[in-house]
This record gives sequence, structure tokens and C-alpha cells, in this order.
Amino acid sequence: MQPQTRKQMIQKIHIGKGMLKMTDEQYKRFLLDTVDKHSCTVMTDAELMQVLRAIKAKGAVFSAKNAPKRPAPRADKAKYLAKITALLTEYGLPQSYADGMAKKAFGIDFVHWLEVWQLKKVVQMLAVYDRRKQKAKN
Repeated sequence: MQPQTRKQMIQKIHIGKGMLKMTDEQYKRFLLDTVDKHSCTVMTDAELMQVLRAIKAKGAVFSAKNAPKRPAPRADKAKYLAKITALLTEYGLPQSYADGMAKKAFGIDFVHWLEVWQLKKVVQMLAVYDRRKQKAKN
């Protein structure tokens, strides 16, 4: 587990309480059963960690809100990726659609990993998709 401040541990415990839908009585009973204390404010750091582990064992799952973002693409790739994103949005297709095209055409899992010439091909494939949709409308 990553080192955490006391405040962060207490916050996670309270988030876990909400995830497990514990009432105040259930929460206090849980704390008493786990570390024999009725409140997080009177616990030591070691006891807070023990409660946090117990909450995780009961099924609470914590995930970071600020998941690391992908690095910005190079300038020469950016315009093609923007075009691909715009076309996908226009047709209501998910990003995974373009990823699937990249995988099928080039054997590369994600469209962001493609080289410029490959990105041009994906744009062309989406243009063909556009023409098919236009024909189907008319």
C-alpha cells in the first residue's frame, strides 16, 4: 500500500463506509469489532491501517479519480488523431472502434500508437465508413 497521511486514511475509511452502505450503528460496531475503538479520531495510524484493510476485505474498492493521462501526441500525429476523434464523435462510435481498426489493419492495439502514415489510412477507412453511411441514408 502507498504511504498515506492520517487524513487520507480517515477519508478512505469514510468512503468505504458509504460504499458498503453501513449505518452509523453498523459502522461503530465495525470499528469496535476491528480495533476496539468507536471513532477514527482516537485511533493510531496502525489502527487506521487495520480498519482500512478490514474495509477492503469487506469489499470496498478504492480507485484514483486522477488516473494518469496519456501524454500528448506529437504535433504531426495530433491533427490526424483529432480528425479521427471528430469522425468517431460524428458517428457516435467509441474510441475502441478506431482501436479495433488499428488492431485489424496494422496489428497495433491502440490508434494512439500508430505512425503518421498509418493514421492517414485510418482516416481514409473512416471516410469510407462515412460514404457508406451517406449512401444508406439516401
